[in-house]
Amino acid sequence: MHRCIQCLQPIRETLTVFNFYRPREPFCHACQQQWEAVTLDLIAHRCPRCLNRQTPNSDVCLDCQFLEKTFTLMSQLYCDYQYTGVMKEVIHNYKFMRDYYLAKVLASKLKLPKTPYDMIVPIPSPYERDAERTFNPVTTVLDYMGVHYTNLLKTQLRPKQSRLGKIARAQASNPFYIDKEVDLTGKVILLVDDIYTTGLTVHHAGELLCDKNVRKFKVFAFSR
Repeated sequence: MHRCIQCLQPIRETLTVFNFYRPREPFCHACQQQWEAVTLDLIAHRCPRCLNRQTPNSDVCLDCQFLEKTFTLMSQLYCDYQYTGVMKEVIHNYKFMRDYYLAKVLASKLKLPKTPYDMIVPIPSPYERDAERTFNPVTTVLDYMGVHYTNLLKTQLRPKQSRLGKIARAQASNPFYIDKEVDLTGKVILLVDDIYTTGLTVHHAGELLCDKNVRKFKVFAFSR
């Protein structure tokens, strides 16, 4: 008898000729239902670029329209889960309660998008935050997924921007930098982050990539 990777309760599964050679389900029925409840509904009316929920008669995504005033827009956001319910709980406990084991849970639910790219670049955290947490929340999940990536971007610790308005944060200095010479001309980059909210974080990172003459950048987020 094996246990659910998330709640660690035993999974009772009757062996049959149909499932004998099939890999065991890592999640119990109850936990699987929780994940199904937060799966992003792509049938709903959403922005085709950032997947933001739109009103039925809306033709313009206000989020993308706002970002386009300051940044070169990403070509596409890929994301399977909403940042609510079990996803919000798992990410909170993983990042802020430092429950390292939950990286394995996230890795079991996430799949890289089937889209062409030349390089995967994770969005970094300040060194001080990673040292305090003892791990990086994005790259640890990618490691469990067996994904090859390049730590191209770096960032410094700075005061939290939550008190600033959206416009002020968009116009603030770029928190990211690249400290080595790298030729990205004509490359397609897949940025990876844990949560996509306003899009400001990934577009600040994308600004550096565009300065390096990438052809375009895409974004894969664990949740939105």
